[in-house]
Amino acid sequence: MLFSDTGGGHRSTAYAVAQTLRDLYGERAQVELVDALAEYAPWPFNRPSDVYPQMLRLKGLVWRAGFHLSDGPRRVRLPAMGWELLTSAAMRRLLRDHPADLVVSCHAAFNHLLLRLLPKVDGNTPLVTLVTDLTAAHAFWFAPGVARCLVPTEGTRQDALIRGLSAERVLETGLPVRPCFAQVMRENAVAVRRRLGLRTDLPVVLIVSGAEGMGSSYHLYKAIANSGVRAQLVVIAGRNKRLRGKLTAEEWPLPVRVEGFVQNMHEWMRSADLLVTRASPTIISEAMVVGLPMVLSGALPGHERPNVDYVTQSGAGLWTPKPGQVAAAVRELLTPGNPDLAQMAARARALARPDAARHVADILWSIAGGNWPEG
Repeated sequence: MLFSDTGGGHRSTAYAVAQTLRDLYGERAQVELVDALAEYAPWPFNRPSDVYPQMLRLKGLVWRAGFHLSDGPRRVRLPAMGWELLTSAAMRRLLRDHPADLVVSCHAAFNHLLLRLLPKVDGNTPLVTLVTDLTAAHAFWFAPGVARCLVPTEGTRQDALIRGLSAERVLETGLPVRPCFAQVMRENAVAVRRRLGLRTDLPVVLIVSGAEGMGSSYHLYKAIANSGVRAQLVVIAGRNKRLRGKLTAEEWPLPVRVEGFVQNMHEWMRSADLLVTRASPTIISEAMVVGLPMVLSGALPGHERPNVDYVTQSGAGLWTPKPGQVAAAVRELLTPGNPDLAQMAARARALARPDAARHVADILWSIAGGNWPEG
């Protein structure tokens, strides 16, 4: 299973499926998780945790330009050829280092190149692409000829068909999240709050800034804290140590807990009444499994912006791209007696795909064992 730490979603999806394979099949399932860019790509592509945040600066203008200039069945060819020249030797070495019955790609950058290299390096080993974008995906994801393309929603299925994949090879599975997100729903939210050291007499607003701590701004935190809302804030600042230090040193008018990169996001979500986040595919999918209402405060152009419509049109969340709008929405939703919060939670649960990881794991196991039609 190949992924890259460009954001946290690719790794999270790969780990969710790997854990489920091991849970289902024990020692029979030998799963290797490879951060393909960090371990094999040439500089500077082997430093995605440094490059990716820089691409998101300037309100995502660099990201937007690159996304749209290369997004199309024909437009993707030139960058794909350039990428092959830069990384072909590295990807050959990766395949030789990790002989497998099945290769699963959880990142768009690898798919076209792997499809060409696998027959030369590893015989008839099939390639499955596991799309980690929720409702719309870049053309790089879709390489006609893969054994199967597993997609989260009908929106990404249509993207795959438009990009030339045959309908029988595209399967809608939902976006896999770790089993702990479904399991934590068996626990009482108050008990989880106590375990995390949170107050039990105040609502919890969870603010997630993404794996790199880029998802929210300091002005947003201040706006919520100064809105007059009666609540406690939990800020997950990710790997952004500077942001975490600044928030920790601040004097706040209400209880604020600041955490860095966490492994127990399921517990923080279970403890919360409301989530403030950018429209990250993984975070949205995790929140739906937990039944957590969402206030979406931002979205990357391209693959994340359609997620906003997916959430808001279903009634599971609100779109508030400015700090003042976020603060007003949080204050309104947490007003005692407001029925909207419970309705949003119910609609989030209705969209959830808690069995997606198991569905994907079963498909991969069947393909790895050769029990799949090659239509």
